[in-house]
Amino acid sequence: MSNTTNKARKSHPMTPHLIKSQGFTLVELLVTVVVLAIGLLGMAGLQTTGLSANQSAYHRSQATVAISDIIDRMRSNTTGVTNNDYVEDGSTLTVNTSTSTTGQDCIDNTAGCTPAELASHDIAQWARYFSTSGGNTPILPNASGAIARTGSNYIATITWEEITWNEEGTLKEAQNKQMVVNFFL
Repeated sequence: MSNTTNKARKSHPMTPHLIKSQGFTLVELLVTVVVLAIGLLGMAGLQTTGLSANQSAYHRSQATVAISDIIDRMRSNTTGVTNNDYVEDGSTLTVNTSTSTTGQDCIDNTAGCTPAELASHDIAQWARYFSTSGGNTPILPNASGAIARTGSNYIATITWEEITWNEEGTLKEAQNKQMVVNFFL
């Protein structure tokens, strides 16, 4: 008789074996939610890191554009370069947030410009990358540019401030970044 009782229990739909395999338990659901939440937080952290790296790359790109601009301007005005019109006192030139962006107008001037006037125009145009004078918006935060000359060797330097924020939205640190390019004219 015990054999028939065991057979009856195995075929009954409410045996413990069948109940155990029906659906999710609350513990399984809780573990799934925790794993999903950790994954989403990780993705948010990656997104924040990616945005920060993108801003830094943007600043480096803008510094490259600014340095290329002044080098191209100097190469197109070799007489002004030879006469030291691009460097003050024959050795250096510095432009920063307070440098005037008004110079000789060589674009609309039908009479043309002398090499010294063109150099003044070029420096004023280059200063627009850094200066806040005249309502100008600089392309780099707290930036300055410099040109130094030693013989026919020139060094163009751009320095800017790169700010990183912590997760609370307050200032984490401000670092000065610098791009330096040596060139010959």
